[in-house]
Amino acid sequence: MQLDRAIPMPVDAVLRYSNPKVIERHLQDAGVSQAEAVRRFDGLKQFLLVAAVMPGRKVTSPDIDSIWHTFLLFTKDYRQFCTEYLGMFIEHEPFESAAPWAYDRTREKALALFDSLDHELWPLLAKADCSSGCEG
Repeated sequence: MQLDRAIPMPVDAVLRYSNPKVIERHLQDAGVSQAEAVRRFDGLKQFLLVAAVMPGRKVTSPDIDSIWHTFLLFTKDYRQFCTEYLGMFIEHEPFESAAPWAYDRTREKALALFDSLDHELWPLLAKADCSSGCEG
């Protein structure tokens, strides 16, 4: 796996990170099962890894964005995860205009990094109207 930018933790350590508080809050707020909340959190960790190593605009799918919002509620945990695992703080940023090309590019990078993706979390045509993600 070739990273464009070094991160302080091995990729598998980032992917193993867990946060039961985020999972519990997300299943309550989003009305999803625990298994679905865990699945979304796994997708979020993939997205945040891509965001940390890929320059430019990154956009995620609605399901991953939904749990990202939940993780952001736990500011200290989110900041610690970003700093310790990714080596940088990943800001969530709403975009003023859609950029479906940015989602396509983000998804391609994730596929290259992880060899396969959960196609329900990373659908091919997820964000024709993409409006949130990050710049970097």
